[in-house]
Amino acid sequence: MPDIFLPFIALCLYVLFVGVCFCDGFNLSVPKKIVWYIVLLVMGIYSLQTRDQFDLAIILPLPTLVALAICWLEKKKNK
Repeated sequence: MPDIFLPFIALCLYVLFVGVCFCDGFNLSVPKKIVWYIVLLVMGIYSLQTRDQFDLAIILPLPTLVALAICWLEKKKNK
């Protein structure tokens, strides 16, 4: 159980900072946020199924790139 606890806390902090602060800072619409949360959820489930633990090195890169891409597109659209 301790092997899951610390990565879970790290994922919760990641969701707080990226999902709430970063995405809200760019005033993203709810559907775009839902896409980001779905990508994060899929990567988390994939990590649990393949490694039986939350492997942050597998989970975090793709949702981070998706968040950056969505926010970049939103910023470009608002210019």
